[in-house]
Amino acid sequence: MRLNRLRTVALALIFLAFFIMYLGVFSSAILPYTLVIGTIMILVSVFIYFRVGAMSMKIPTLECPNCHRTTKVMGMEDGCMYCNAPIRIEMDENENLFAVLNGEVPVKKSARR
Repeated sequence: MRLNRLRTVALALIFLAFFIMYLGVFSSAILPYTLVIGTIMILVSVFIYFRVGAMSMKIPTLECPNCHRTTKVMGMEDGCMYCNAPIRIEMDENENLFAVLNGEVPVKKSARR
């Protein structure tokens, strides 16, 4: 969910940069400044897209307990990319990751001996 927000910020930066550069068309005195500011904003947005892509490769994918779709969870607490349910990552005794919905710890079956 946080990755989608970062992508939205990067896309908004691109549109804002084009708008600022377009404002420079109306006045030749501010044209160089608006072009430089717009270019810097586009470069920042490209950097954000690059970092989000690099982070997306390392994020573990888990099954959402609510909608049962595979989602990427960034950090210890995040939301599902599809249903926006709050998900927390827990680790079991075998160090396997699993998702917990709304802070409810799933009931673990005890092994019979």
